[in-house]
Amino acid sequence: MMSDADTTRLPGGIAIPASLIQNVRTWNADELTPGWLENLPRNVAALCDKWQITLNPTLPVSTITLVVLGDSEILGPVVIKSSPLADEFRSEATALRIAGGGNVSKLHDVDFDQSIMVVEQIQPGTPLKHFNLDDDIATRLAAETVQTFWREVEDPTGLTSLRPWCRALLEWKSDERAIPDHLIARAQQVANRCLDNQTRFVLLHGDFHHDNLLRRGDNDWAIIDPKGLIGDPAFEVVTWMWNPMGIAKHPDYAAVLSRRIDIFSEVWGRERSTLVEWAFFGAVLSLCWYGHSQPSEGRDGMFHTVAAMESLLNAQQAG
Repeated sequence: MMSDADTTRLPGGIAIPASLIQNVRTWNADELTPGWLENLPRNVAALCDKWQITLNPTLPVSTITLVVLGDSEILGPVVIKSSPLADEFRSEATALRIAGGGNVSKLHDVDFDQSIMVVEQIQPGTPLKHFNLDDDIATRLAAETVQTFWREVEDPTGLTSLRPWCRALLEWKSDERAIPDHLIARAQQVANRCLDNQTRFVLLHGDFHHDNLLRRGDNDWAIIDPKGLIGDPAFEVVTWMWNPMGIAKHPDYAAVLSRRIDIFSEVWGRERSTLVEWAFFGAVLSLCWYGHSQPSEGRDGMFHTVAAMESLLNAQQAG
């Protein structure tokens, strides 16, 4: 039996963040891999031994997933990722197994039973949000890059289809303190129409935004952290709409969103009206993920996004 100190520290004496430990211990147990937290230090140690990895003691902030940067004498710069959310972990690792390499971070090693993997660390790995690019240029870059990730998948085992991914919205329980019922009802109607009328079923990133597109040393761009979804490419417009953090405070936010929709429509050859619908219900879906939490900057920003997207939807339907 390992001591409590052993189960909260990684190789090199690196402490697992107290916030992550608390989140795991208070998470819905039905969603977690049994024994994940207790087994985490030995699982990380096993990979460090196997690939001769020296860990960076500074851990990136994460809610429920352990993310550790390191240097492998065999593989070079790497990231060790492990999550107690087995289904989400499997989807991400499966997506990297299918698409990793080239302009997508490469999957070096994965243990699906223990929900832990070793992934290429993009160098220098500067996120798009740190480049002072005009929003039109950044959005066009995103639209062109994310479509290189899409591909037909013969066997979708391990990936998550869009309807279950959207269950937080589709199965939302009424609570007007959080989100008004009329907004939920409208978003559900739009979501069901979009999901019923999907035109393609391809591998999707599912969480494509300014932090998941990194600059390599050779000035190429690399994609990281896919959710591993499968469905209509129109879903990729969703997360981009409220990123980078703080964009919802733009004095003409609705115009920014409208212009972004125009660019995605042009690059992808999709109807603008279709993308507006996906972006609207996707924003409400994100609000549902915030759930009944206390008001926060992020949640307030999402309400701004929803309001702006609903305005675009209203104008579209009125026209």
